[in-house]
Amino acid sequence: MAATGLPVALRVGELAPGQSQEHRQSDEEAVVVVLGGSCDVRFDTGGPRWEGLGERADVFDGRATAIYAPADRSWRITAGPAGVRFAVASAPASTPREPYVVRPDQVHAERRGSGVWEREVHDIVGPDQQADGVLVGETFSTEGVWSSYPPHKHDAHDPPYESHQQEAFHVRVSPPSGFGLFVHYPAVEAGRQAQVVRDGDTVTVREGYHSFVAAAGHRFYYLWALAGTERELRFRTDPRHLWLLDACAHRDADGAG
Repeated sequence: MAATGLPVALRVGELAPGQSQEHRQSDEEAVVVVLGGSCDVRFDTGGPRWEGLGERADVFDGRATAIYAPADRSWRITAGPAGVRFAVASAPASTPREPYVVRPDQVHAERRGSGVWEREVHDIVGPDQQADGVLVGETFSTEGVWSSYPPHKHDAHDPPYESHQQEAFHVRVSPPSGFGLFVHYPAVEAGRQAQVVRDGDTVTVREGYHSFVAAAGHRFYYLWALAGTERELRFRTDPRHLWLLDACAHRDADGAG
């Protein structure tokens, strides 16, 4: 199940051991995230080559390895001895850049939220790294926990309060028999919509407030990719839920002493 749209697209691929696949980025940049297994990546003539990329069996087995592929470059991915599952997040770009690798020890991880909406967020390609528009990361939550919470949006160019970015998510659930709910609504006064998301689903958000919740008894993960008018993510929280952020900040301050 693939999500496409302008300016961000997210697709997932899988290769058997030793199998190769050629990619050409004409007017788009891409971030290739190794979801599981390992691979070699070779860029066009004179470009770099990396071997044995990927250190986890699946997305729940540690931090990611990723490759940044600039626009107007071709590259080939070849699966390692156990095969490889990977995601390609892409967005329009035109700036000449060099490819680079993000290793697991370069992924920035932090805990966000509190209690039943606490999750771990990994920034893979963030605002401080070289790219035209794309931002990529992963979010992990335990059973029955909310993430991307409180509901927030980033569909208006209103600096310094909100940035205009579209977003795509790729969901994994452990065990895969589980599911999550994706809650989405275009405006505060609008009715909420809920969509069941299962292991392997990909969804796109072009506008509106959004949030996820995991079913009890299951770990929940999603890869997220954003692109828009700027590379610094500023989101607007549903004003009805801002008190949750204030309460969380007070708890953190109390605990710091």
